[in-house]
Amino acid sequence: MEYLQVVQNHSMMEERKIIYEWKVDNFFSIMRFAMSNKEDSTIQSPVFSTINNSNDSSWYLTLKLTQIAQQGEWFAIALTYCGGHQTLRARYSISFIDDEGNKQLERIGTKIFVKDVGYVIRPSYPVSELLKEARRIVPDEACTVFLELTEFIVRSYASPPITQLRLKKSKEILDDLPALFHSKDYSDIILVVGDKRIPAHKALLINRNNVFRRMLTFHQKNNRNNIVNVPDMDPDILEKLLEFIYTDNVTSLDEVAESLYEVADKYQIPALKKLCEESLCKNITVENAVQYLVLLNRYNANGIFLNYIADFIAINSKIITETEEYKELLNTDPVLLMTVLTKISNIK
Repeated sequence: MEYLQVVQNHSMMEERKIIYEWKVDNFFSIMRFAMSNKEDSTIQSPVFSTINNSNDSSWYLTLKLTQIAQQGEWFAIALTYCGGHQTLRARYSISFIDDEGNKQLERIGTKIFVKDVGYVIRPSYPVSELLKEARRIVPDEACTVFLELTEFIVRSYASPPITQLRLKKSKEILDDLPALFHSKDYSDIILVVGDKRIPAHKALLINRNNVFRRMLTFHQKNNRNNIVNVPDMDPDILEKLLEFIYTDNVTSLDEVAESLYEVADKYQIPALKKLCEESLCKNITVENAVQYLVLLNRYNANGIFLNYIADFIAINSKIITETEEYKELLNTDPVLLMTVLTKISNIK
């Protein structure tokens, strides 16, 4: 027997909002100076908060001016959370205020901000395009950035603990699902991928994964057989996906992390995505760094892992910037390239 302490929690979502205007005088003079020196330049706003003088709700904006070869000058705006929590979810609306007080070039999004990590919330915009609208968006060379920010804070309250007495469960139950995965006993469906047939258990897949639930529910309504086709997947990767669904673990993960990461995103399994991200970061090299950066960025990786790879590229920039994969970023993803360039310039 064992004693069990039960604690009941009550969680509530609190929203904190702020409207922040940041006026940058002599905007074009600052940009012309940056361009003439052919160097990247940044301008940082004062720190502001959704609550007056609150240390746990502190933010600042950064205007980044970047020279991109063969494309001219670009600028972007980053938002950095520097408060007391390690992470904070927030919704933002970033725009410029024109000479009539209207919003221009508005960008809206929601993100989990990691403390002291700057996120580009107004992606790269060519300076040449801004110059065309200069009189309207930057009247009298004064650029006004307008930010509407909403923080989402979860507050939890615990009731006094209740102690209960219960029978201790057998450890064997912890081994049942892995054993079921390896034996395939009493399977009631066949997953067909390519030329391979993989037995599985319908009830377990439906209860463990929402994508499989929709797939198998649709199949049950439209087919009477127990054979389900799984499109666009390698058989070995499907085996690894099922292994995680059954056991919360993947053997030999490092060998398949890159391919499994895309599948984890498609099948909406955050825990498996995190395992793959950890594996990719652990096995990063100068040869695969850009490839991993593009992959993690494409599937909205956790900011900690994405920044880890970007920092790795910046530290090893002398070698990596000469690779074809890095040079291709100029054509395929200039916004991501600007993030890397900013990292490199900060190190230098």
